[in-house]
Amino acid sequence: MPVSLLIVEGNLDSEILASVLAGEPAVRRGGSKNGLAPQARYERDMSKVKAAYLRDRDFDHEPPQNHHTVTVDRQDGSTVLGWRWARHEIENYLLDPAIVEKAIGISAHDWSATLTEVAGRIRWYQIARWTIGQVRRVLPPSHQLRTRPADLNELALPALTDKPFSREWCLTSIGDFLEQVTEKMSPESVEAKIDRYSGILTEDNLGNIETTLAWCSGKDLLAGLSCDSLRQSRCTNAGDLRAALRDWVRENAGEAVAQFPEWQDLIRQVRV
Repeated sequence: MPVSLLIVEGNLDSEILASVLAGEPAVRRGGSKNGLAPQARYERDMSKVKAAYLRDRDFDHEPPQNHHTVTVDRQDGSTVLGWRWARHEIENYLLDPAIVEKAIGISAHDWSATLTEVAGRIRWYQIARWTIGQVRRVLPPSHQLRTRPADLNELALPALTDKPFSREWCLTSIGDFLEQVTEKMSPESVEAKIDRYSGILTEDNLGNIETTLAWCSGKDLLAGLSCDSLRQSRCTNAGDLRAALRDWVRENAGEAVAQFPEWQDLIRQVRV
């Protein structure tokens, strides 16, 4: 079923995808990623609009094995409600060496060397962000402490509502929530995650541009560019560089789409 409205997080996403999708479907900024699914569901249920969403992957999910297809983020029954990028965020596509070479004129080889050098410098910061991102997944809103039994209809009561049952259910619910959160946030658990991500984001692995663009925050890579690199791009700061790359993609959407099989897959999925 074709999508008629794609809801995205920020202005940068909407500006780029409006050009890439050329109105098929329409694109609307939706704000925080946690609010995208409810918005899409509301449009489907209340407005009868065939809506879906697209979000950044951020530090919530590790990169998929297949970077040539957009990843399903959530389904509503058999219907896809939303997708997430295979790369970290929209900036990670703007920073692709092939895009930079066409838009700015810096060779893909030189730009790859620049980005992997930045990735090496911010390696431990990325490891820390990955660790915190994975710990955060057990906190609200991803993990909820519900005020009613999870399997109970909203217009229903438990079989028992007396003091013994209610007290035991309350204590058990809070205890289970606390145990899960405490376990995931223990020093031992956190150290294990740091060890895991330091084993993935090794200096050797981050020497590969694909690994850098998949695992590192594009915004952090932009922020880590040296003054020399920015001068080479003829931009005064990271924001100007991002804007220049955005404008090139908007003006050359066909060339940009041809560079990314994932974008081609997204177009196919929202129009089928």
